[in-house]
Amino acid sequence: MTSDFAKDKDTMGFGAFLATLFLGAFNDNLSKMLVICYGTERLGTDSLSGSTFLSLAAACFILPYLLFSFLAGHLADRHTKRTVMIWTKVAEIAIMLLGMELARRKMVYPLLAVLFCMGAQSAFFSPAKYGFLPETTPTDKLSRANGYTQLATFLAIILGGLFGGLLYSWCNGVLHRGFVVCVAVAILGTLTSLFITRTQPGNAQLRFRLQNPISPHWRTLREMSRDRLLITVVLGATFFWFLGSLMQLVLVRLATDTLGGGGDLTGELQAAVALGIGLGCTLAGLLAKGRIPYHLVVPGAVGIAIANLLLAIFGNHLVPAILLTSLVGFAAGFFQLPLGTAIQERSPVEKRGRYLGATNALDCVSMTASAALLWVLQNAFHCGPRATIAVTGCLVAVITPFLARRLPRQ
Repeated sequence: MTSDFAKDKDTMGFGAFLATLFLGAFNDNLSKMLVICYGTERLGTDSLSGSTFLSLAAACFILPYLLFSFLAGHLADRHTKRTVMIWTKVAEIAIMLLGMELARRKMVYPLLAVLFCMGAQSAFFSPAKYGFLPETTPTDKLSRANGYTQLATFLAIILGGLFGGLLYSWCNGVLHRGFVVCVAVAILGTLTSLFITRTQPGNAQLRFRLQNPISPHWRTLREMSRDRLLITVVLGATFFWFLGSLMQLVLVRLATDTLGGGGDLTGELQAAVALGIGLGCTLAGLLAKGRIPYHLVVPGAVGIAIANLLLAIFGNHLVPAILLTSLVGFAAGFFQLPLGTAIQERSPVEKRGRYLGATNALDCVSMTASAALLWVLQNAFHCGPRATIAVTGCLVAVITPFLARRLPRQ
């Protein structure tokens, strides 16, 4: 009876964890969509002010990962992962209340502060989120738990973006009505976080030392490089976020320039990729059979390369474009799931938060690099969206042998 009760509590705690991260990712994308729609409508999408606002919005959401990942990792090691998640959800309520007040006052550029704060909140939540799973999940179930986690995350991204557009239309320019919904979602997420499984601190004796936010990540990555397999999976996972960010950007041009669509078609293509990733991660977790499925990484990379090359060829037709973008995402799920799980499993308990924080910062750098590469391809080499997608497929093909040599064969 006691064993069954403990099992039920663990199931409820994991369910509360999934609900909390789903509501958080949903609210991230919901609020971001509301702010972007409002800002571009007020400033004009074709104006210099409008394009500047979009660039600033993207920077405000990514920059906090560079600035705060070290502190976030420290807190995730010093305190319990559950405690960190609860307090970040409380902070989310305050951020959404700030957004509601700025929206009520019709202040456009100050709303970027809301995106920055949400990026910071996500940066603090992330090491606790990914560090929580290996502390509460048996090793033979870790891959499956990660599969469910990624499915919940990417479904939330899709639904948050789609519902954000619908909510903004319903608001009819009265933005603070939309933020009332964001506040409600934040409160609900805070309540679900209270039922997350309790954990122990990774290193309760850890002390914080004030320093610049970048150099600790460099030292941590050098420390991680002593474990050959760990640094390999970190670089592989970082490459995944590089590809994801590049695809997200190029799909905008594929939808508008090649397929002649608008924002709706862009959303459909990006939703197809996100849903594919979620489903791919889930299936990879189910196929893991109680271990980290390193053997799925190379087939996933090959699938990404082939799907990208096919998309470059047939991407000028709507139905093949949607099917192939979903296939890119599905293969990417096979690629990402083992790498993300391995980072969690191989990071020492007392340093797990710090390791995951450094990984987040490296991901941020890779996403910035993807934007720079896209600029070079478009402006220096005059590559259209289909040519850029072909280059992406070639990059994956080049990196695949490196991973094949360094990952375990199972």
